[in-house]
Amino acid sequence: LNQWPSKELLPNWRPTMEAYYRKLMSAGKALLSLIALALNLDDKFFENVGALDKPSAFLRLLHYPAFSDLHLGDITRYEEEILGASAHSDYGMITLLATDGVPGLQVCQDKDRQQRVWEDV
Repeated sequence: LNQWPSKELLPNWRPTMEAYYRKLMSAGKALLSLIALALNLDDKFFENVGALDKPSAFLRLLHYPAFSDLHLGDITRYEEEILGASAHSDYGMITLLATDGVPGLQVCQDKDRQQRVWEDV
């Protein structure tokens, strides 16, 4: 269930977020069509197999404060100030991530290796 700010505080918040959600859903469907084509499948493959019948899509707005002055050698000094998501796997078929150009998203291709190697995306 969504928790919306009051209309008095942010009168256009809900319609703006609902419009943004619809645009992201449309972009996601278009991306899945391109993925299907890249796999030499029909562009409507995911739609035809029912993968889009009952989409379970979440829109989360997260903001992590910048730490542009952080030097990795000083990480212990800044430990309490670093905010972000710990290592995790996204669920679902695809994840759309809008960023401001600051790196941070990484992928680990071989999660079974003893020493995991994380690569920037």
